[in-house]
Amino acid sequence: MTFSVFHFFQMHVFIWALLVAILVAFSASRVGVPLVLKRYSFAGFGLSKVAFMASALAIIIGLNNELFIVMPLTVGASILILRFGGRAKLRGDAVLAIISIAAIAIGFFLLNTFDSQGQVTQNVTAALFGTNLLILTTLTDVFIALGVAIFVAVILFVLHNRTFSVTFDSNFMRATGQKPIIYEFVIAAIVGVVIAISMQLVGSLLTSALIIFPALSAMRVAKTYKKVSIFASIIAVGSAIIGYFLALATDWAPGATIILFNLVVFLVMWLVGFVFRKKIKA
Repeated sequence: MTFSVFHFFQMHVFIWALLVAILVAFSASRVGVPLVLKRYSFAGFGLSKVAFMASALAIIIGLNNELFIVMPLTVGASILILRFGGRAKLRGDAVLAIISIAAIAIGFFLLNTFDSQGQVTQNVTAALFGTNLLILTTLTDVFIALGVAIFVAVILFVLHNRTFSVTFDSNFMRATGQKPIIYEFVIAAIVGVVIAISMQLVGSLLTSALIIFPALSAMRVAKTYKKVSIFASIIAVGSAIIGYFLALATDWAPGATIILFNLVVFLVMWLVGFVFRKKIKA
């Protein structure tokens, strides 16, 4: 693919794909901060496997829009892991491992057994690594991503103090007469929604990285919850834009390129944080 700025602005599908990448990256980074701070960084990995299973089920049924299946199943699994995982007889990491393994096994079994079109390899690749963002993005995808981004931003802004409290000390909220369970459900539901959408961009295997990397990068240089949230959003959106244009110019896979650029940013931020702390100690 020969890339030029002129061709980019002449082809609306490129602009739609860029908007989807930016909006999904923003949404993912916003839910990534509470996930990392609650020590549920690996939850995105498990939930992305549930999204893969749901996507396989949607393919078998023949649904044109996989979100009708992916969204409710991912949200339900998110509530199960984030809300009840730490209180069950099986601890959160065990619940996560069971759900992850079972979901990916069921998803592959469904595709391998019931896919009458004989496109198992193509469907598995799309579900695990994402579809071609540069070709298959539609205006509907833009509106869905925009709706999710607005929803996430508004909810987390309005409930900022509550989500901050439940992230760090739900026992204190309970002691003061508040009900942290409400906000735990809210966070879990938002995480499930974002993962279901993010899977359309980069696939189930890379979705967790899109959620976690910006938060981890921001935590290397920011020391307050508010600053980490802001920096994570900036890093996510910036990485999405740069990674997208880099993929466009080199004909690389856009989803993987965005994730790899996030990895580079994290390594740079880690080095900056390490050097800065060394200087302060000296």
